[in-house]
Amino acid sequence: MDPGYLVAGRYRLEEELGQGGMGAVWRAVDLELGREVALKRAFGGSVRREAKVGAGLMHPNVVVVFDAVTDGDAQWLVTEYVHATSLDRIIETEGPLSEERALKIGGQLAAALAAIHERGIVHRDIKPANVLVTSDDVAKLTDLGIARWTEITQSGGAQLTGTLGYVAPEVANGGEATAASDMFALGATLYAAVEGHSPWGDGADGPFSQIQRAGKGTPIPHQRAKEIAPLLESLMERDPARRPTAAELTQHGDIPRLQGIRRRKRLRVRRSAVVAGVAVLVAGAVLATWSLLPDRSVPEASKPQVIGLGSDPAALDPCAFISVNAMLPYGTPFIDPEVMNFNGCVVTTELGDGSGQVQVRLELANRDPYPSREIVEGQMGEMERPEVKDRECPRIVSLPDTHRLIATGHNNDRAEKAPICLYAEAVLNAAIAMINKGQLPLRTWKWPAKSLATVDACSLLDAAAVTKALGAPDDQPRREFGGWECAWEGQGNKNEINVSYSREWPIKTDEDLAGTITTIGGRTAAVLPESDNKAVCKIELAHRQYKPRLPPLSGTPPLRDEVVNIQLIDRAATSSAATCARARDAAETIVGSLAKIS
Repeated sequence: MDPGYLVAGRYRLEEELGQGGMGAVWRAVDLELGREVALKRAFGGSVRREAKVGAGLMHPNVVVVFDAVTDGDAQWLVTEYVHATSLDRIIETEGPLSEERALKIGGQLAAALAAIHERGIVHRDIKPANVLVTSDDVAKLTDLGIARWTEITQSGGAQLTGTLGYVAPEVANGGEATAASDMFALGATLYAAVEGHSPWGDGADGPFSQIQRAGKGTPIPHQRAKEIAPLLESLMERDPARRPTAAELTQHGDIPRLQGIRRRKRLRVRRSAVVAGVAVLVAGAVLATWSLLPDRSVPEASKPQVIGLGSDPAALDPCAFISVNAMLPYGTPFIDPEVMNFNGCVVTTELGDGSGQVQVRLELANRDPYPSREIVEGQMGEMERPEVKDRECPRIVSLPDTHRLIATGHNNDRAEKAPICLYAEAVLNAAIAMINKGQLPLRTWKWPAKSLATVDACSLLDAAAVTKALGAPDDQPRREFGGWECAWEGQGNKNEINVSYSREWPIKTDEDLAGTITTIGGRTAAVLPESDNKAVCKIELAHRQYKPRLPPLSGTPPLRDEVVNIQLIDRAATSSAATCARARDAAETIVGSLAKIS
């Protein structure tokens, strides 16, 4: 899109204000009414959801939603345009706010949340980036893109929503996002305004150290907060039931006044008594009268616990790490356990806007043998975000035990504009939240006796076969996760051969296979040379055909093939035919090895 483009015949784009994983925001002019508006082009069903949630929510501290329009295949949300700066930008450029200013902004946000919660809506993503502040410190809450009515939230199952630096402990631990979770996020936002960083840290030691601290409810002790400290402690109570509501923070008059309230269990406190010892913003001064709140020391931020995949990672069920709820905001998800290697699982989602399907593959993996950054045992690694390539977006994190989680987003032809990286991160975040809670789901079934899952891939090629394929191998083979993949390298890194397993549609009837269907040692096989690279040849060798334990994805074949994948790379190859001939020799050896096993 370019400036001057007319959206839906009415809204002229003037200036792009920003882009993110959820879409782009433009300043525009409503030609029919002659006013400035903001237009948000979003992916998935978020525009319709945000319009529905924001419809009729008229409050001076909430950005008003005017309309939702369609222009071609794009959906746009039309909102009030606010001449303002986001709170996170203010913190970044001006530094931490004074307590007085933070209280003024916080009071307005509490009033906005009171209006939102009164309608039975949970915002679910309160953070400085979603707070707009005008030059005269009028605050407006924006971005209802992941907000839900409480009855929807409660019936939808646990889901890690919101931004890691501001997420409530119960949400970090897989619980429901509620109005009390919004109040925690309000406290975390005010904490960041005064301290200059989130209560869970800035993510410098890895983003998932934040979620670990959040899950334990141990914020970093505040350094600057003084008069506002009891309010922060009250809002950021680990127990949601002890946090004040937005309505309790906005009593007495039209101007919201922040009140330091801590709810006590098994103790009735009359409203008049609650309102009694409070700190309010009066005539620009902060009155620190916190007699209602007993002193409390803030626990030290604990060192993130060493977590990982346990003592027997191959016994884990990768599909159980996928939260269907991570993809529910975007469409209808389906988990298919009968694809990929045995260390992976796929969730396929039919997007809610009808634009097509997206997939996210989740894999449990060993330590990266060729890491792009230092791996420190005992420390959670930062999320790695490689560039999108061939319509695939990988997101990777190294766990403290050096195992890795890899989530890869992929879109089909019709969903080419879908934010696949966003989906990959949603699935990865949910898996991390589960591991953070110490939940390591084991498989509840045994592999069939003849399954490749019971066979060490490194045992399928003997020394003679490896030497024939590579010449002299450089070192011992590299055994990957579960023994379900094995790699040998030739001397000088000139060539290599990789043997791995996967579960595929039956090779004989798979029309998507572009290579030659043949037989090797009496087994069905597909020979797949790379058309533009004579150095690479892959062979898919069928081992056994079976019926999946669970119903497969609608529209896919009812049977699956367990497949051995043989990939040979010879960087000195003279032709694809020569490369494939050596790969075929290796496949012949593997057929013989499988005959002995089965």
